[in-house]
Amino acid sequence: MRISTAQMFQKAVTQMTTQQAEVADLQAKLATGKQLVKPSDNADQSGLIQRLRSAVDRQQVYQNSLEKIGERLGAEETALLSGEKLLHRIRELAVRATNGTLSASDRQIIAREVTALRDEFLALANTRDHSDNYLFSGSMVTTPAFAADSAGQITYRGDDNFISLKVSEQRSLAINRPGDEVFASLLRTAPGEADQRVGFFAVLDDFIGALQSDDSGGIERAISEVDQLSESLALGLADVGSRLEVVASQTAVLEDTTLRYQMLLSDVEDLDYASAVTKLSSEIMSLEAAQSSFVKISQLSLFNFIK
Repeated sequence: MRISTAQMFQKAVTQMTTQQAEVADLQAKLATGKQLVKPSDNADQSGLIQRLRSAVDRQQVYQNSLEKIGERLGAEETALLSGEKLLHRIRELAVRATNGTLSASDRQIIAREVTALRDEFLALANTRDHSDNYLFSGSMVTTPAFAADSAGQITYRGDDNFISLKVSEQRSLAINRPGDEVFASLLRTAPGEADQRVGFFAVLDDFIGALQSDDSGGIERAISEVDQLSESLALGLADVGSRLEVVASQTAVLEDTTLRYQMLLSDVEDLDYASAVTKLSSEIMSLEAAQSSFVKISQLSLFNFIK
């Protein structure tokens, strides 16, 4: 079998070109720190990397949702804690107003303080979050939760809808509670009278009216009703606390899941530098040896032996 000079040169060039491409590929991988420089290097591995990246991105979306829920619940908790203090002060004033030594003018003074506390409560009920949305308006986040109607009565203006965000593939959490559940009404009962549903702020307004009219019966009733409002608010605080615990536990689960996905992604995507550097050194040595050999072989000629 004859091997022509052209064939020998072509084979040598092809071999060196292949080795040069391998060296260039290894250098590109070392520069990027990735096993794949382009998806076509390994379609199956590239698809796996893309799926793992999508999974990590989803975990970040869930993390953002948990942070938003935590912020909203934190604002709600702060508002309810402040409301609890206001109700405690209102009850103190109600108890003081039952003192038989107080005059009607004394109760008028107490009525002014209760009115100021009621207004402060209204401001709490219309608290906004960091996005300037009303906390207690249900899904009507741009509408104040409570406002006075044409008769001057403070009524709930939001809706009863809950807003939920996904925090995992299978789980969603509500970020809000409607204001008429947080600042709940109560059932007023009186001997010989039909039971009556009375709103949260109507209870406070009736107490103010009883103080202004020096109505001892209305003041006595206010003590009991303020206690009921306090119990309702305490339940609301407990609900917020339990949801904050869920956010904390779900955040921990999410962090573990994200870490697991990142480790899997690193295994299939990140380059083993030690192995790559060793292989690059080997390829460079092979290329240099091939080039050196080609130079010597290409100089061989029959004429060298004839001389």
